[in-house]
Amino acid sequence: MSKRVNPELLKIDRRIIARKLLIGELSEKDLSSLLKKLPDVSENAEEIQISSSEK
Repeated sequence: MSKRVNPELLKIDRRIIARKLLIGELSEKDLSSLLKKLPDVSENAEEIQISSSEK
């Protein structure tokens, strides 16, 4: 992993990540490695119901 890659990068807007990929500050391999380290928090998800009310 490059020294310029910061795990805090994943908290940044995905457009900034895309730009860093384009200009070479971040590689696909580095991004993949960072994403694999993220914890699975799917158990924290809640199901919601959306109803459409037409007027």
